[in-house]
Amino acid sequence: MILKPVENKDLFYEKASAAVGVFASKEWLSIYGSQLKLVGIHNDDQKFIGGFYYYQTSKMGTSFVKLPPYTPHCGLFYFSEAKNQASVNSFSKEVVSEVCNYLSSLKSKLLVLAFHSSVKDMQPFIWEKYKVIPNYTYRIDLNKSLDDIYSNYDPKNRNKINACLKQELSMKEDGLSNENMFAFFKHALLLAGANVYEAELKNIFLKFSNPTNSFCLSAFQNGQLQGAVFCAYDKEVCYYLFGGIDKNAEVSGVINLLLHKSIEKAKSIGCQTFDFEGSMLKGVEKFFRSFGPHLVPYFTINKAALPLEMLLKFKKRELF
Repeated sequence: MILKPVENKDLFYEKASAAVGVFASKEWLSIYGSQLKLVGIHNDDQKFIGGFYYYQTSKMGTSFVKLPPYTPHCGLFYFSEAKNQASVNSFSKEVVSEVCNYLSSLKSKLLVLAFHSSVKDMQPFIWEKYKVIPNYTYRIDLNKSLDDIYSNYDPKNRNKINACLKQELSMKEDGLSNENMFAFFKHALLLAGANVYEAELKNIFLKFSNPTNSFCLSAFQNGQLQGAVFCAYDKEVCYYLFGGIDKNAEVSGVINLLLHKSIEKAKSIGCQTFDFEGSMLKGVEKFFRSFGPHLVPYFTINKAALPLEMLLKFKKRELF
């Protein structure tokens, strides 16, 4: 098995997006520029059988490997011709082992990556002394009827949505321009205390976003913006990426209503799953849980040079 930087990017985008969806599409990955590294996985006959990506940056001369900002996983995918379960298991183990070796060869001082929930075998990383940490997201099965989906909401959540519906809000799918979306969600992230990667965030709205891959729902009352939600989607999954309320909003529960309408929208365009895209913050997790979704685990890997690791243990004990 051979792993090397991708030469044919269009082939990578085609195969990767078919395997893992919108976050491996050309439109999405093109927002990151030269710091995004694509790696191809080839069999011994040089046939392209998979790949993944990572974001490489540096600070004060120190190299860091991490996920691209606002991307939930490293896009690892691979195709197997194995016929029985033993062969499938062995092939998957070999792929993950080679990915582990490749990442280790980068000799980064700090490496933090997450994998798609379909990647279950993290043993090669454990054996190589990486910290393997379970994380969680919530997902709703959109194959159910809207009534069934709604019946699984927490009653308090339903009450907030119903009360909000009585406020005569104007719900719009095209209520904000791309420039206004960027400004609004940048402000919302800052208010939440989240990291803002301004160039990449701007590219999401000005370069990536179009009606074939994303939508933004906004709520107005008497012409005043109350809140907005932005989702990206592919043929299978709709991902909630950003949400916020206006600092002058007067309507309580508007974000509950916007998420409810986003779930309806995702079902209407044929998505099979609505993904809340990460649910690790305690307060956020409680809110997402009120929509009655299923808890889904995925894995992150972390590794740091020893002096840096000791420092990080004081700040990020849960990771290091």
